[in-house]
Amino acid sequence: MSKKSLITSSEMRSIGNISTDDTSTERKLYPPRQTQSSSKLWLWIVGLTILGLLILGVMSNLALQWAKTVHITIGSGFTQPAITTYTVARHGMYEELSYTVLNAQYATSFPNDTIQTGSDLVRINLQVSNKSTDQVSVIYYDVARLIVPGVAKPVAPTNVSLSTSPKPGASEVGWIDFPVSRGMTLSTLKLQLGSQLYNEAILVIPFRGSYDPNHFVPKTYPQSLTIYYDFDGNILVYHLTSVNVLYAYKGTQAAVGQQFYVLNFAVDNNNGVMVSPGYGYDYIRLNIYGYNTPPVDNTLPHGFNAGAQGVKGRVVYKGPAGMKSLDFAFLVQIVPGQSVYSVNL
Repeated sequence: MSKKSLITSSEMRSIGNISTDDTSTERKLYPPRQTQSSSKLWLWIVGLTILGLLILGVMSNLALQWAKTVHITIGSGFTQPAITTYTVARHGMYEELSYTVLNAQYATSFPNDTIQTGSDLVRINLQVSNKSTDQVSVIYYDVARLIVPGVAKPVAPTNVSLSTSPKPGASEVGWIDFPVSRGMTLSTLKLQLGSQLYNEAILVIPFRGSYDPNHFVPKTYPQSLTIYYDFDGNILVYHLTSVNVLYAYKGTQAAVGQQFYVLNFAVDNNNGVMVSPGYGYDYIRLNIYGYNTPPVDNTLPHGFNAGAQGVKGRVVYKGPAGMKSLDFAFLVQIVPGQSVYSVNL
């Protein structure tokens, strides 16, 4: 049997390159081919590993710096930032309500206020009293503003704890928070109450400096005028007992440059029959600059029972602020005409 020889792949490549020259035969050998993909893969792996280590190192350093700024109190879970307090103790009137600014406080945050839009907060602590018999509604987000020196526009509140409807005859204590910039000086601030959108007379309470707390306080001027009013042949006797001058009436603040004027009457009917002249809207007018102005409110009854004495009621008007005398008229009603009366304030 003849032997079969095994020829390797490298030998076959060599055979393929044998030159058929007459004088010599040359055998050329080639080294095995090397793939470059393996080396490139290793370079990518090494590069990504180095990049990951760099990113991990940077993030670890940032986390360490953040952790240094966090204050943890064992047991409580919260550290209250320092609070600066400035005592104000000033009061004023707005919408028939009496406001006393107890104090102003400054802090980076307050634990019971989770609404914060600025870097820091100023909290105004107030006592609000409704000494009237009227139900008054106040939307503090619309009417409360903080006047800050150097800030062109008054600052609106971010959070309020006061109720929107203080009950008649009741009093409450609460706060209004305003966003401010860091480093606020409390004594330079002012609290403003009143809607500029509705052109209301504005109450401004500065925390320091000159201030007139009685500017919006109601004033009463006693009167002793007696009016004999003939209605359809029956005489009614009107006693003007007083005039109230107000900046607010039934929870409505007067407009800028205006006040409410309230004429308070006690009426006697000495007739043996009921006399019905109508409501005050119908026949009593306030004369302003030569024009008869009808009331904005009235509590006088439509009619007076026979022999009734001292029936009380009022008629209310809006007029220019600061009037020192009032001219008002009783209209005849049956025929054209009127009787005009004057009182000083």
